[in-house]
Amino acid sequence: MKLWQKSTTQLDEVVEQFTIGRDRELDLRLARYDVAASIAHAHMLGKTGIISAEEASQLIGALEAIAGDIERGTFRIEDGVEDIHSQLELELVRRLGPIGEKIHTARSRNDQVLTALMLYVRDRLRESARTIGMLIERMLSWAIARRDALVPGLTHLQAAMPSSLGLWMSSYAESLVEDMTLTVAALELASKNPLGTAAGYGSSFPIDRTITTELLGFRTMVSSPPAAQLLRGKLEHRCALAVAAYASTLARWATDVVLFVSPGFRFLRLPSELTTGSSIMPHKQNPDVFELLRGRFHSLAVLPVQLSAIVDSLPSGYHRDYQLLKELLLPAWDDFDRCIAVVQHVVPSLEPVEDVLTRPEFREIWSVEAIYHRMQQRGESFRTAYRAIGETLQNADNTLSELPQNTQSVIARFDADAIHAAKEDMLTRILT
Repeated sequence: MKLWQKSTTQLDEVVEQFTIGRDRELDLRLARYDVAASIAHAHMLGKTGIISAEEASQLIGALEAIAGDIERGTFRIEDGVEDIHSQLELELVRRLGPIGEKIHTARSRNDQVLTALMLYVRDRLRESARTIGMLIERMLSWAIARRDALVPGLTHLQAAMPSSLGLWMSSYAESLVEDMTLTVAALELASKNPLGTAAGYGSSFPIDRTITTELLGFRTMVSSPPAAQLLRGKLEHRCALAVAAYASTLARWATDVVLFVSPGFRFLRLPSELTTGSSIMPHKQNPDVFELLRGRFHSLAVLPVQLSAIVDSLPSGYHRDYQLLKELLLPAWDDFDRCIAVVQHVVPSLEPVEDVLTRPEFREIWSVEAIYHRMQQRGESFRTAYRAIGETLQNADNTLSELPQNTQSVIARFDADAIHAAKEDMLTRILT
């Protein structure tokens, strides 16, 4: 069954399979949202008198029954049915006869698809934010417990100033909070109701789009009907930017872990159950899981570019190219969820290496503390103290004892409460 088919002429099989693509597989994710939008549409048709109140009631009852099938996992898109939208109308016709065909009054598959997608990404964005919020809390818990595990802070990959693993992990937690701003932006775009814009040029029926806007929980509606089709691509791209922001941050985190467990750094160690071995070198413990996380997150970070490549050169109006956006975004989002689950699983198992700053190669890392000490003790300016400490460090006879070590000042820089508060504030904005 195809909603656009007007005769018994069959579409070429090769062309049909190519144009359907992965719709039948991916559309099941949109089923409950298509039903919700259809229920709101039926309410509106009844209240405006476009169809009778009794017909609207029958449509709503049948749609609610279909929603129950979807929740129970018994709903299927049958062989020969093009997509979820065709299957839904077919189910209504089977249950209600000609009344079932009235559900498509005053709408097109264009605004039907976009509305379901809007509702879907709205839930998906919020769920991703909740998951990231849980990861942030796990990172902060780890960081609080390791706030005094001192390691070098690095610039140019060279030892720079004393820091701690707690500060390192909390920095990524804070960065993820900042990434949530892109989720807020994506949700703002997904708050506009496109239902009633039809194929992008409005409807001749006396519809009331305020009704569907309120029933579906949209904040506002798309004002200009052609603007609804311009949302195609823009909506998916905005969602991809939100996912890519988290992915970019976590790719850098995974890179840090790979470096920090390597022999050249040795800031962290991994339990053997998180590592793999070598078929030839029996001593090897490889951080494969973090390398794969890094690679997968890097792949997700370029998702917005892939989506832009499809839509940026398209003129206004609907184009079938938009189908490809779903085939890129939805599987990528699934991969993102799998990666986040793995990160949540491995974070608690990261183990600090003890006494890192006592190594000879890090003996000069307290130089800034020494400058501050001279300024306090001798009343010197910063630049005078800087030059004096610099000359001392060039003397091969200098020892660690000449460089005051203020570990408490390092630990005092840690503020998990502020990051937690920022996370809660951001989640409130996203989830309400």
